[in-house]
Amino acid sequence: MEKKHIKKAVFLVMLPVFVLACCILACQPSEAQSTGGRTDDVVAYESVLICRGDTLWTIAEANLDQPTKAEICEFVREIAELNDISPARIHAGNYLLIPRYRSKV
Repeated sequence: MEKKHIKKAVFLVMLPVFVLACCILACQPSEAQSTGGRTDDVVAYESVLICRGDTLWTIAEANLDQPTKAEICEFVREIAELNDISPARIHAGNYLLIPRYRSKV
């Protein structure tokens, strides 16, 4: 009977420690590089309707402020990865999630 109480006590002590460790790890800042006029802090995701003739390139370009070709390429990669798609496989009528980033001040 005493072993059962010891196991329960260890569990009750370790559970809050585990939860605290997870919270600390989740709150660590990202070390990824920023692109263009944004930082790596995603503040929201926007759902965008794909229209006839749209490509990930045109969608990425329209959702960046004065982007360079390198920034558009990176954003296309991010959108494709976020939506688990190939850049060549988008279809009119479907929706994509687009990350929105905190602007640099």
